[in-house]
Amino acid sequence: MEKILKKYNTLIKKLNDVNDDNESGHMFQDEIYRKFIKDISTNKFDKIEDIKEIAKLLNKNVISKDVDRWYS
Repeated sequence: MEKILKKYNTLIKKLNDVNDDNESGHMFQDEIYRKFIKDISTNKFDKIEDIKEIAKLLNKNVISKDVDRWYS
């Protein structure tokens, strides 16, 4: 789990770096969401608690930054 957690923290840091650019931030958010779904579907997590931990991390650090973004 530590390896997965470290990877998501790295992605969140990169998101923070591009978050000033609305379009780039939005595209990078989508990449993070796709990775999370793919990791779940390919059984990268050992326990449901690990999935919940990453979901809470993404909710706090990715979804909360999804403000004033428009979608087309």
